[in-house]
Amino acid sequence: MKRGISLIILLLCAFSMQAQSDLTWIRTAEGRMVVVPKRAVFDLNLPKFAYRNFTPSDRQLIEAKLREFIPDLPTSSVFDQERPMDMIISSAAYQPFFNPYTPMLRRVSPMALDFHEVSVVPVSEQLAFITSGQQYTWPGVGGLTRINTELLWTHERFSLSGGAFAGRYFTPFNPSPQFMGGFNAMASYDVTDWMTVRGWGQYTFYESKEKNNPHLMLNPFYNHTNVGGAFEFKVNDSGFRVGVGINYEYNPIRGKMERQFMFYPAGKIGTFRIGN
Repeated sequence: MKRGISLIILLLCAFSMQAQSDLTWIRTAEGRMVVVPKRAVFDLNLPKFAYRNFTPSDRQLIEAKLREFIPDLPTSSVFDQERPMDMIISSAAYQPFFNPYTPMLRRVSPMALDFHEVSVVPVSEQLAFITSGQQYTWPGVGGLTRINTELLWTHERFSLSGGAFAGRYFTPFNPSPQFMGGFNAMASYDVTDWMTVRGWGQYTFYESKEKNNPHLMLNPFYNHTNVGGAFEFKVNDSGFRVGVGINYEYNPIRGKMERQFMFYPAGKIGTFRIGN
């Protein structure tokens, strides 16, 4: 019996010593003894990641080589580049938009690089500054790159605009781009909700040697010296209109103004219109 009691006492002492090694006695502010576990330190021995054996994929290597690639574009004379009859054109008028893919785009469509952009900067409630840029190509006839700036003033039913334009053009008779410029003005008055009176005038000057160029004189999309007026009538509430008028255009071959009768469709959206 005594041996059993002694064995139990020895086991309790061993557990007490093990517990004391893991526990700490702390006296509180009230004078009580509290047992708290000791802070344990863990060594996780996490393995470090190594990237020395990383190998990029073949696609990344190919993309890196493509980024470093610089195309070796062939150079040729101006006469070899500019052949407007078959519309293989690389004239200086189109150089701002030229890139290695331009010849391919032109083979698909000669008008692939054409554009018409308009920028409107309001100055006040009645005054606005308008800038527009266009580039047009007509297969077999030529092409045009033009910029136009004007001031637009509106007051109730009356509007007045005026400005200047400049550009370069080419035709089969002048494969190298030639300069042109001029001034224009337009006025309109809404007589009623369904009728508008409109008048316009434009002065254009070309290089002297181009005044007898038939492609330049007969193309209605080129700027010509003219003056005229028209009546526009509202057809429906969506803004569709038709215009009837007379235009006098200067013919440099005959040296006089020639009369033209006009009948054209037009559309009006806010302060902008589409038509002549």
